[in-house]
Amino acid sequence: MSNSAAYQWTYVDVEAERRRELRAQLAQEITRSRNLRGQAKSLRRAYGTARVDVHVVSVPGSADSADLAAALDSAQAVNERAEAELGRAAADIWSLPPAKDKKRTESDTRPAPEPAARPRADRTEQVRAASLVEAEALLTRDGPSCEPDDLPLFARRLDALRRARSTEEARTLLHDLGVLVHKSTQRQRDAVRTAALRARLLDRLEDAEPADREQLAEAVREAPDPSHLADEVDLAVAHADTARHRSTVADTLMQVLRERDYAVGDDFADLLEEDGSVVVPFGEAVGYGLRVALAPDRPDLTTVLVAEAEADPETDHEVQRWFCDEQLPAIEEAVRAHGVDLARKSTLPPGVRPTAVVPDGSWPDTGLAHDRTDEDADQSEQAERGERPQRRRKKKTGPARSTTYGQEGQRER
Repeated sequence: MSNSAAYQWTYVDVEAERRRELRAQLAQEITRSRNLRGQAKSLRRAYGTARVDVHVVSVPGSADSADLAAALDSAQAVNERAEAELGRAAADIWSLPPAKDKKRTESDTRPAPEPAARPRADRTEQVRAASLVEAEALLTRDGPSCEPDDLPLFARRLDALRRARSTEEARTLLHDLGVLVHKSTQRQRDAVRTAALRARLLDRLEDAEPADREQLAEAVREAPDPSHLADEVDLAVAHADTARHRSTVADTLMQVLRERDYAVGDDFADLLEEDGSVVVPFGEAVGYGLRVALAPDRPDLTTVLVAEAEADPETDHEVQRWFCDEQLPAIEEAVRAHGVDLARKSTLPPGVRPTAVVPDGSWPDTGLAHDRTDEDADQSEQAERGERPQRRRKKKTGPARSTTYGQEGQRER
């Protein structure tokens, strides 16, 4: 073990993480709803089909995980129902000409072929019919996945296929339609993916600091593909999480040290969160204590054994060994049990160097670190009476050996 150690701490707020994940999923479903609404409008505009309503779910920013889960279930149900209705509408319309193209064309009034040309005409009809079946199946399957604005174009190509005058024309139109559908579905897939990612990143930025949120949100909105900003967004949120969770880590350390009878004052957590470093005297090893430090902008924690004054090497080594073997492991275990994970990054084994002595005036005056002492109260009363405050000389005492680590020395005496 070590008389000093550095850690990277991790705290997971389960409820907050649950809300964050539900919000991200809901943002994606809302994007999906808006896409389906666009497809429904395009179908209605091109074919005059029945209206397909796609409700876009919304929730207040203060919604808890239960409200978000209910909204997510509702959005998924709405989208699944809309997709089914759009699929049925597509299956019904692809076998019919567009509503705006119902006029008879020249090809509809052309004279019947001569008997000698009938075999060729029959072949053309067979190829055209087979191509129509394949085209309608293609559009029924992939039409809902295409860009909404492309649907009228597909309808015109399908109508041209119905009027194809040769097998070559029918096959060419079918091939061209397949290429158009493939490219359209790819563009739509990319657009949906990008829109879902953009919605997810913007929602995630709600948990970032205001300055980071404003800067990154603008970049996410303007980027054609914001995937390269995902790491920056994660770092911004992690930075904000560190700031939010420092108070939780400070409160946890205060509780753990108190449970082990360390002299922890009531303002320990506030001082640790604000100043980043606090010295806590031991209850047993008089003149020794623990300096706890929290980095201001990183999830870093350090613990260092410190002394009020220099002690003889033998006593110092025994205190170091006692702290490293018995105290530090128990502190680590208790902190983790309270939900704060500690990943050790570096250590200094006991006996490598003497315990560091804190600067003059940095050692807490009494066993209750950071609390106002009785002596301070006496001096305040003296000042109120107009008397010159007299500070009592502190009795010099060496580091007392507790029964925990001093039994061997007692036997020698």
